[in-house]
Amino acid sequence: MMEWSDYIVLAARHSKNNARHWFRYLRKYIDKCGVLFSKEQVDELYANENLTPFQRVSIRAAFEDGSQTRQHIISLNQKKNPDKTSASKGEI
Repeated sequence: MMEWSDYIVLAARHSKNNARHWFRYLRKYIDKCGVLFSKEQVDELYANENLTPFQRVSIRAAFEDGSQTRQHIISLNQKKNPDKTSASKGEI
């Protein structure tokens, strides 16, 4: 079975030049109820050389309670409501 840190490093490689993809990986570990990593685990990830500078900074920000990065990742987990005007016109 893959360890959490191996998964995040693999995700970092797969999303190296794609912020949207990187945040979608992180949303599996961050939601409005909390974060599945400890501060020590975040520090370990931050020190990993496989992460790009952007990924390191964003992972730090993602684990800060109330940060815009964290709020964005949490919003990725929320269901979107379809546009009511489109639905009434039969455009869905």
